[in-house]
Amino acid sequence: MKEHSTIDDVAAMAGVAKSTVSRYLNGKPVREESARRIQQAIDHYHYEANVFARLSAKQSHIIGIILPGFDSVTTPRVLTAIDKYLRAKSYTPLFINTEADLAYEVRSIGSLARMNVDGIILVATCITPAHEKAVAAVKTPVVFMGQEFASGVSILDDNLAAGEALGRYIAGRGLSRVGFLWVSEDDIAVGQQRKEGVLRGLQACGVTDVRNYLADFTYQTALSVARNILRDPDRPEVLVCATDRIAYGVYKAARELGLRIPQDLSVTGFGGYETNELLIPPLTTIRFDAETQAVICAETVLKMSRGEPVSQKQLIGYHFLEGGSVR
Repeated sequence: MKEHSTIDDVAAMAGVAKSTVSRYLNGKPVREESARRIQQAIDHYHYEANVFARLSAKQSHIIGIILPGFDSVTTPRVLTAIDKYLRAKSYTPLFINTEADLAYEVRSIGSLARMNVDGIILVATCITPAHEKAVAAVKTPVVFMGQEFASGVSILDDNLAAGEALGRYIAGRGLSRVGFLWVSEDDIAVGQQRKEGVLRGLQACGVTDVRNYLADFTYQTALSVARNILRDPDRPEVLVCATDRIAYGVYKAARELGLRIPQDLSVTGFGGYETNELLIPPLTTIRFDAETQAVICAETVLKMSRGEPVSQKQLIGYHFLEGGSVR
């Protein structure tokens, strides 16, 4: 057997034209008997198609995925779900990690379009006028995941509804002095809408004593800010954290200062990570269905690539996870 088998070897063994093999590899219909022989030849030669050679085809069967980094707890779940769905549909994902460089993120939209990918999924932290201009300049379908793109297609967590449910729960437990340990409002989905949801839930139940503290998405910053908050004798009764990772910082700070959760301080988060089960007590939080969101993104971008109609905005539901962190 040759060290590097080619599409010609597969075609010869299967007794079909090279164009038939190409059609089979690109997920296009071929006769059942031909498909069986082609697959046998592929298995025999352990043949792997050159993905990038397909980029010059009318349909590349490649979907570009632009993401801000791999350090998020949910990112592996999202990427695994997208990859699994696309492979099942005979598509190949092409991942671009921008490391939160928004200029690179915007450039990547044009780069992927020029590479002739069939669609683009952008896992967004924010949307700028530059994003809007880049999308308008390409014909390739683009789906935004996690942030609302007013002039395009977005798949979003239902942050308003989830936040309101948590706010009502907190108020229903008799907690009236509330602190928000939050992230910048530059992030519309988390920084603004998620927070607005919690505020609505609290206010609907008559809770208006709310204090705001600024952190970011990192554990270390949350820990540092939480230490300062918890040293104040007039601290809030409950710290509502924008994410579970921020809540982890609060847990650590509370333990350092000898404060008990939930007896001395109640804590909530958003995320529903599996690691929450290691906390004592388990964290009360909201879990968004990241896998479903990822699959809907992939399904939507494939529909758009085929010219099928899709909803401009789709909201993904949530699950309330009652731990033991609220008094």
